[in-house]
Amino acid sequence: MNRISKLQLAALLLIGDAFALFCLHGRICVMTAVGFSAGSLMQLFLALPLARAYDRGRTLADCGTIVRLVLLACVLMWGGALFAMLREASEVIYIPYERTGIFGRLAVAGLVASVCVYVSSSGIKALARSAVIAAGLGAVCVVIVTVSAALQSDMGNVIRPAGSSLWRELIRGFGASGGLGSFAVLLGFTADDRTDTAVLYFTCKAVLSGVVLFTAVLVTGGIMEVLGFPVISAAQLSQPFPVQRTDSLFLVVFSVFAVYTAAVQASAAEYLAARTFPKLKRFRCTLALVIMAAAGAVMSAPSRNTELYAAASLTALLIVPAEGLLKGGVRKRERA
Repeated sequence: MNRISKLQLAALLLIGDAFALFCLHGRICVMTAVGFSAGSLMQLFLALPLARAYDRGRTLADCGTIVRLVLLACVLMWGGALFAMLREASEVIYIPYERTGIFGRLAVAGLVASVCVYVSSSGIKALARSAVIAAGLGAVCVVIVTVSAALQSDMGNVIRPAGSSLWRELIRGFGASGGLGSFAVLLGFTADDRTDTAVLYFTCKAVLSGVVLFTAVLVTGGIMEVLGFPVISAAQLSQPFPVQRTDSLFLVVFSVFAVYTAAVQASAAEYLAARTFPKLKRFRCTLALVIMAAAGAVMSAPSRNTELYAAASLTALLIVPAEGLLKGGVRKRERA
């Protein structure tokens, strides 16, 4: 099995989390930033049993077929959601072929899937190494937009009426965390201590969510009612340089992150398919991407069906340790 470091795993997964934030649809406020960050720390607490199970030597190969099938369904479901988010985000990001109807959307989805096949062909280790560079590019973009927002924004945007509860934003944050399925799969690839890896990833995720969403509120809080995608709009409105447009940099980051996010889901799905369907020896990654692209054509994005995606995220995070606990209880009863 390819082994990756905890930094590489964090980079792989944070790219997907950032892409989900970019495509976040609907009104946001300071409570959204608090809810997403607090939700990330709650996910860390829930992920600790999974990390400890891996540290004790448990693997997905030890899990039953049902567990692997459930994880595979969660990964493919989130992959479909990614394509759905890409389709919806075209409302505010100019993608020429997206404007030509169903055939244009299929062409864009097919192009993304094709690039993902190429990116994933070298294996998870190569993908993880290059993801560190891509994540660094994204971090530069986030810093530029954040600094610009701090210089140009109106602090009155922060204290505008929120109109949302912490509980609602917590659920919304869990709904935007469908990458937890690939986390449950790829955590077993890490050569470092899995508990430390989980702490690093979810801490960075909490900081990323808080910074990105708070920045979006600072920039767009006064016009939030007329915006569909506040984070994308914040990147488009923030202009720190007189010549180079920040939204041009953002478009590059958005495109790269879309490819990497889909490639991560396809790699996780390929790994699960190899162990669940051993007779399927070829085109596993391609088949996974075809399924995700087809699902994205008919699925709604997480912001449209938050509770369903939140339930899938929790299931992906808890199913492996839950099965281990159940099997442990069965063994004890058998020995008795």
